[in-house]
Amino acid sequence: MDVLLACLHLAAYVATGLALPLPRLRRPAIAVLLAAAVAGVVHGLVGPAERTLATVHTYAGFQGADFEVSMVSFPTGTAAAAGWAWPLPFLAFALLWAGWLRALGDRTPRQPLVPALAMAWTATAAWLGMQHLAAPAAVVQPIGLDRFLFPAGLALAIGAARTCQGLLPLFVTLSAGTLGARLPAALWSKYASDQRLGGCLDVGSVIDVVNPMTQMQFEPRLEPGSPAQQFWLIWLEHVLVFPSLHLLSLAGIAFGVHMFHRHGPEPGEG
Repeated sequence: MDVLLACLHLAAYVATGLALPLPRLRRPAIAVLLAAAVAGVVHGLVGPAERTLATVHTYAGFQGADFEVSMVSFPTGTAAAAGWAWPLPFLAFALLWAGWLRALGDRTPRQPLVPALAMAWTATAAWLGMQHLAAPAAVVQPIGLDRFLFPAGLALAIGAARTCQGLLPLFVTLSAGTLGARLPAALWSKYASDQRLGGCLDVGSVIDVVNPMTQMQFEPRLEPGSPAQQFWLIWLEHVLVFPSLHLLSLAGIAFGVHMFHRHGPEPGEG
């Protein structure tokens, strides 16, 4: 059931991201959003009365005695809450975006950056809320932020490709969107790490990190909470690496949509 819920959530994020720039997909997206929210509420009501979640931060390091770099899951804390509570953040997200899509009707957003960032930020808040309320691990930990930040990027790429008048404004919009979408996660990671709040974004105790330049662990080890540790685990990851990777993918999609929108067949041709 947990895996099914994770798939429903992912489908809801993707459907919302595509429905923002594509009006004909809005009704199906609303249906998927509400179905995922209802499934979560039912799971919470029929599940255990109390839930716990062991949160982890995943980073590149050496697992045990391995000699090759792999993805290591480092425990960062434990969340506990009533069993019925964890679906509430996603329910709020689903109701908000179902209402937003319904209010848009057949209109295309004039400023695609605004709804894309709103989707990314509200999904991030819902994700953090579900962690705090001990959601099933499959719903919040695999893939993590990218399960909803990339769909929000799709909304931006398709929307900007259809509204921007040139390639330079398109690239600037995409760059601002991919960085802005992840910035709240970086700021929360900094705060959670300083305060030792736990959760997937708390990197305060992670020190056995591999230097991406040498593929070896830092020597001497990074100091917990030090500027160097937070640079490698927070700012480099959330402000440079992942936004750049998303930008590479989204720029190709946006370029194709832009060229088709500008030079494709006129409606009614063919």
